[in-house]
Amino acid sequence: MINPKDIIKNISVEDLCKTADLYFKSIQNPIPQMGKPFSSIIEAPEILYNMANILSGLHLGKTMTILEFAAGTCWFSRYLNQLQCQTICCDVSETALEIGKKLFLEYPIIGELISEPQFLHFDGHTIDLPTESVDRIICHDGFHHIPNQDEVLAELGRVLKNGGIAGFSEPGPIHSQSPQSQYEMKNYKVLENDIILSEIFPIALKHGFTDIKLQLFNHFEISLSDYESLGNSNKELENRILENVRHIMLHRTIFFLYKGDFVPDSRSHIGLAHHITLETKQLNLRKGEPAKITLKITNTGQATWLHQNISDIGVVKIGTHLYDQEGNLINLDFSRHCFNQDIKPNETTENRITVTFDKTGVFQVVIELVSESICWFENIGSKPQTITITVT
Repeated sequence: MINPKDIIKNISVEDLCKTADLYFKSIQNPIPQMGKPFSSIIEAPEILYNMANILSGLHLGKTMTILEFAAGTCWFSRYLNQLQCQTICCDVSETALEIGKKLFLEYPIIGELISEPQFLHFDGHTIDLPTESVDRIICHDGFHHIPNQDEVLAELGRVLKNGGIAGFSEPGPIHSQSPQSQYEMKNYKVLENDIILSEIFPIALKHGFTDIKLQLFNHFEISLSDYESLGNSNKELENRILENVRHIMLHRTIFFLYKGDFVPDSRSHIGLAHHITLETKQLNLRKGEPAKITLKITNTGQATWLHQNISDIGVVKIGTHLYDQEGNLINLDFSRHCFNQDIKPNETTENRITVTFDKTGVFQVVIELVSESICWFENIGSKPQTITITVT
């Protein structure tokens, strides 16, 4: 059995970087690499499952800057761009990055591209990015190839913003013992290291990370009778599920390193909530006279409301819906009104908004908040307020 520690001891970081590039240079047809996760009907379910777990744990928001470390041919970054994130593809193989450029050029994302992807060559030691310049880091099946974990975690901790999260989807603690890993290490002089979190986390703590969390998961089919018994105590079924989790996590580890406290913001729906108080519930106006509505708004959620961002994405605004006297919708986007600063959790702001009407009648104006291109707050549980306005 080849011990991965022997490879780390006997082969330099530079030589392992060259080996990685030689691997990608040897690929005659890059299309399967570019087509991941859908290039193999055998691998697709597992890769998609791993992607779902890592994406959910990262708490992504639109327009976030994401460093994909050990990006390979950058196929994961392409889907992050599809989610309207700003991506930096970083890898030791310049050949892999060239394939990634070809992927983005020949298979562009569907819809609006927030920003062009960046491609960054990694020399095995230093990430050529400013300190605290990325919101999130993703590493999908790359960290187990890293011989200098201490040096790399120091760099990842340096470039990650305070409050950021680094997410890893990697093999498990016995990865090096598998026949495939032994074959790769023997014939190609690559590192197929074990992922041992009791060794990794103390290193991460030295370099600015403050917490670690894991995703528990399994691939477990049960019968209808077992499913219907889940609401009751079924020790035999519970033990089978737990044993399956143990088995799966020997071969797949999805973990997240936190740098400081995670504070969501309005680029995502997570933690968005408000309380609105109106000064009055009724107004009487003449046609053409502006309706001045005074209100207090409190951020009762955990997320900071942004007042500016790229293309207004995730910017929180006061929005109104217009209905007639019987409650029939006239205009869902009747008006928008901006805040002049970010609003933090538990902060209260007093606002006066103005709306006008070009016809007479009795109208109901529903006052609500919207995070642009994300969601209306009422769709995730907050209660809007309604004012009745009579125009004569």
